[in-house]
Amino acid sequence: MDAKSSTATIQSTNSDKASLILTFCAMGVLMVFLVYSRNFAFGSKQGNWVYPYFNKITSIPLWIPILVFLLLGLSIFIGSRLIFFHEKTTLFGSFLIIVFIQLLIRNIYPVSLGTIVQSDNATSFYSVAMRYSPVETLTQYDALVLSFPLHAVSNMPGKILLFELFKLFTLSPQIMGYLVVLLSTFGALPLYGICKKLFHDKKAAFYAFMLYALIPSRLFFFPLLNTVTPLFILLCLYLFLIYIEGKNLLFLWLLGAALYILILFEPSPLVTGIIFIGILINAAGEKKLSKKDFGALLIIPLLAFLGMYTLFSVLFSFDLIQVLRFVVRDAVNFNFKDNRGYWVWIGENTKEFFYGVGTPIMLIFIYWISQLLMKWKNLKYNVIYWSMENIFVLSLLMTFGAVVFLGINRGEVSRLWIYLAVFFQIPASLFIAKIPKSTVLFFLVTSTLVLQSIVALQRVGFIIP
Repeated sequence: MDAKSSTATIQSTNSDKASLILTFCAMGVLMVFLVYSRNFAFGSKQGNWVYPYFNKITSIPLWIPILVFLLLGLSIFIGSRLIFFHEKTTLFGSFLIIVFIQLLIRNIYPVSLGTIVQSDNATSFYSVAMRYSPVETLTQYDALVLSFPLHAVSNMPGKILLFELFKLFTLSPQIMGYLVVLLSTFGALPLYGICKKLFHDKKAAFYAFMLYALIPSRLFFFPLLNTVTPLFILLCLYLFLIYIEGKNLLFLWLLGAALYILILFEPSPLVTGIIFIGILINAAGEKKLSKKDFGALLIIPLLAFLGMYTLFSVLFSFDLIQVLRFVVRDAVNFNFKDNRGYWVWIGENTKEFFYGVGTPIMLIFIYWISQLLMKWKNLKYNVIYWSMENIFVLSLLMTFGAVVFLGINRGEVSRLWIYLAVFFQIPASLFIAKIPKSTVLFFLVTSTLVLQSIVALQRVGFIIP
């Protein structure tokens, strides 16, 4: 093949990818129309759970979407250029912009942040935090838990402790709602670092940074603490990658402590350990770790976790494992009490997640998996020698399959799987970043996500106080 033919082939491939992005965005707009016309169910009537549509639709001030698209365009078109030369300044400026964009989009929902924070029907952590101190919550947890409102009973106490931390800064429920949005948005920073370390592509990392802020399901559920959960698992993964890169044992100790805090807050993201294993397999294939490094990776986080477990047990008589078992048992019993069958939710959860993660994002992932299957015979037999991109996508597919077929969550997955939706932004970012002059295409994808969020927030009652 001569140079001209090779160039033509590459241009054709890039043109095909651009066409795919446009098609995926069009599919996203179609999904928006289904929500607009009330022909899409977030949940399942057959499965005994559905997020209801509002009977009365509140109008959207025209200035909100105009300002959102303007700020989004400025951040993407300027940031995607400056990220290569002024990385920290670009991230700081973009962070401020995405916080503001999220608040603008969330402002469309007819219920205020403060009203939701105070509501025991929507989230009961605030009321419990107002009654007890952190020491009382931990030391008397076994005696108090059954007297807590519904959500506080069925969740780990870390969410109560977070609101008790907020009390140091403010007692205002509205300001606490803003703090939840701010804290949740910090997850974009470790996601940027993860992409940068895994794929050495600043543009893809910046795209992932922006997509994180625009995940529809995150925007649907501010100020619920499910929107904060991704921060903890992303920090764990980032510490994991820093160790692989630099072999500094301090980060393994921090990883063990971070895993304890993650479980104390929300244990569901532990299933993403499959992604950790995939990255470890790639590190083994590239000979980044010696046997000694592997040993340290297995032993030190475990010792740090046990140290945290012992510390909380001695100081507060708090048994994390016992509380975890109680929460898991409660979740299983809840499905039986509410008559939420297993099989119906396999498909219904997947359908709802398809919208919540962002339709173009999910379609890019499906396309990547399809390409992987088509090239299966050409891939090396031993997965240890696969590229990081392919290992990550395969690991994510396995994680998604595990979450779906475990069947612990039956309904409400737009809220419960926000932590998982975050990881789907990575393959999408990589795919788009590899297309030359992809900024316009990326803007179209993000605009589709914004549209998905705005229409759904206006019409669907995701959080009813």
